[in-house]
Amino acid sequence: MKTFEQQTENNGLSHLVSKLKTEDSTYANISKVIQIMYWLFIPLFLIMSVLEYNKTGNTDELISGAGFLLGFLIFALLFGKYYNEYKYVDYSQPTVKMLRQAVHRYQPFQGRMIWVLLALICIDIGLTFDKKGDAQIMETQIVFIGAVVFGLIVGLIIWNFKYKPLRDDAIRLLREIEG
Repeated sequence: MKTFEQQTENNGLSHLVSKLKTEDSTYANISKVIQIMYWLFIPLFLIMSVLEYNKTGNTDELISGAGFLLGFLIFALLFGKYYNEYKYVDYSQPTVKMLRQAVHRYQPFQGRMIWVLLALICIDIGLTFDKKGDAQIMETQIVFIGAVVFGLIVGLIIWNFKYKPLRDDAIRLLREIEG
């Protein structure tokens, strides 16, 4: 007969795994849609950049387009990686390994954030070379950086309410299992 602690731990684990499966599936679907969106933007911006360059002969248009294309490509590849990571989670692994991976998946900042920064810098270059004059460039920088900071804040608020509890539950169960 199982002790009360074992039953509680099993119920906590099965409840957490159920929530993880739901959130992993949702996140995989969101990642897939965003990835498709970026793959659609890439040829659109390529065509627009080439047409604009042919019309004006201005190399700034090519640099701007290349910045956007490179940023979009990085995001498309990154969201493809996210899709695979969340779509193909193996819940049949040993419990400790599965929980550690869940903790890692639901960390707000990870090492691959450097790719997000690189993509944002590329898009910023695309925006900057698209503008003429110091005033337009400064205004673009303020709006872009403001939008990025706003997105970061909103993302952290969503993470705090939706994903932090999953991560915290996984950490708690890991601590209980590891003693």
